[in-house]
Amino acid sequence: MRVLVVEDDPSLGATLRLGLGAEGFDVDVVTTVADAVAAAERGTFQLALVDVNLPDGSGFALCPRLKDRGLMVVMLTARSDVADRVHGFELGADDYIPKPFAFEELVARLRAVARRPGSEALPVLSFADVEVHLERQQALRGGHPLDLTRREYDLLCYFLRNQGRVVTREQILDRVWGYDAEVSDGVLDVYISYLRRKLEAYGPRLIHTVRGFGYTLRAAEAEDAQA
Repeated sequence: MRVLVVEDDPSLGATLRLGLGAEGFDVDVVTTVADAVAAAERGTFQLALVDVNLPDGSGFALCPRLKDRGLMVVMLTARSDVADRVHGFELGADDYIPKPFAFEELVARLRAVARRPGSEALPVLSFADVEVHLERQQALRGGHPLDLTRREYDLLCYFLRNQGRVVTREQILDRVWGYDAEVSDGVLDVYISYLRRKLEAYGPRLIHTVRGFGYTLRAAEAEDAQA
């Protein structure tokens, strides 16, 4: 299941990204109401974990906007008053988890919300003959299973979600490794090379370098100014 975490605390956001990722969730983290709305409009999220106190507005106000886009919403906040919880539910929140929280309980409650009738996980990311089955965390090309490391898997998922777009090296490092990770461009080059080698064992190149900009996922064609 793809989860949008809306949390302006960098430390907690990073912890949720890594912890939920380890539990099989596919996680993006944003820090503002504006970024959350933009992500919901362009993404394929099923659930949002939303803090109430955000720098450009309230998670309470964000809740119905996300619900209108078909997301389940779990409120995550230090506000634990009954009135606040009731207000969140009145706005359509599917659950309400006060801080501090036990991570195991958070995971259990997210899964409980995801199992409710009408909640459907995104089954497959695909492009050309490449498929990633998110529920099984399995990647295939032309029906052949790809033996990917966790980082290669995350990198492939990122390219699949941004197919046809040119993404910069900075964007890849931020989304796949985390904005505060100390990762050199050389490490990114190595992982791109690994992923390409595994994909190209079963077909032509799909991940192309756009000189001076970054990378793009597109079907094999004349290289133009790309390599």
